[in-house]
Amino acid sequence: MDLSPGRFDQLVNLIYDTLDDKSAWRRVLESLNEALGTRAVHMLAFDATHGTLSFSDGANMAPQIDIEYIRTYQYIDPRVNQMRAQPGDTWMHCHEHFDEEFVANDPFYQEFLLPNGARYLSACKLVEDNTATIMLACLRRPADGPLPPEAIAFLDRLRPHMARACRIGLANFVYSTQALVGHALVNKLRQPVLLLTTQGEVVQVNQAASALLRETSLVAVENGRLLLPQPHLDAFLDQCVQLEEQIRFSTDPATLAEGYRSLHIAASAEANTADTMYGFYSMLVPEQVMGSFGVRPLVMLFLYHPRSAQEIDSSLLQAAFGLSQAECRIATLLADGMQLKNIAETLGVQYDTVRKQLLSIYQKTSTNRQPELVRLLLHLPAAAVQRAVAADPAALTLDA
Repeated sequence: MDLSPGRFDQLVNLIYDTLDDKSAWRRVLESLNEALGTRAVHMLAFDATHGTLSFSDGANMAPQIDIEYIRTYQYIDPRVNQMRAQPGDTWMHCHEHFDEEFVANDPFYQEFLLPNGARYLSACKLVEDNTATIMLACLRRPADGPLPPEAIAFLDRLRPHMARACRIGLANFVYSTQALVGHALVNKLRQPVLLLTTQGEVVQVNQAASALLRETSLVAVENGRLLLPQPHLDAFLDQCVQLEEQIRFSTDPATLAEGYRSLHIAASAEANTADTMYGFYSMLVPEQVMGSFGVRPLVMLFLYHPRSAQEIDSSLLQAAFGLSQAECRIATLLADGMQLKNIAETLGVQYDTVRKQLLSIYQKTSTNRQPELVRLLLHLPAAAVQRAVAADPAALTLDA
């Protein structure tokens, strides 16, 4: 930790920089995360008028995990009600309310928080009035324990400055259709994603999707509408309408909204090409995602094209997790969808050898099952961005 006077002064200056530049909050949170040595620092706001998540940013936060939380795990997060009831001038430390026995049996901790390298939360309200509630949250890894008293004291000295900057710049923390939290998260994803209405009107195309659309003729956006080869387009839109109706009238809409449906997109017969790609889509219903994507239902469509699939960087696997060359080859082939027996045949080794090496990969990457491992591998940072990555597996899990 760096709780020095110099770090404190730097943070105060960064906090007041946010009055001229809303994006400067990211620099504040990154510097704070570095000073505290925490797993992540998160700042979020809820608009009191609309009851929506109106701001979300942080250090060492991954957009796909933010989206996963908003869509699924907010419903079962035991910390939420505790935080809402917390007085505005006090800290909520999760370990004071949820002991190890609770954590060991709670699905939120076991399925979401712990697999993403976090355990301990210390959070406080910076602002709470009839306009918005703004909160600061610090996450610590399981091995690090709760936030120590000296860190809390450091934060308590910073809180008046952060609260003052939030109040002066309150317009940055209220709901705006021009600055939706969900759209900002989608823009950060490296996977190609489109947001569209159930009628096929395109609301957002992230950078990865824009690049993919330039490489293929199977998917296009024309006059603000999605174009697919027929009959794929009609079938896709029909299924979107049906899915929206099912969610609207279901007794358990959250369960329906969680899952993804698949779409196989192939060129028409007269196109004289064997090009193919895949889509995975689900509904975003405002009431179930805290209004993060706006006030109307949207379809979130992920695109996968075999030729543009992300390549796993072996040097990154070695630096981050200490995998051997042989383990890197197995991990890469698993990420490509190859079965263990086929991997053994491809590498010319015994099946038991591959199985033992897979167990070693699990141990080094802190994963337990193949789907969990593959998900981690496919969410790793691109090699061009992370050439100098430090050997911190937990950080990579969320910073993907």
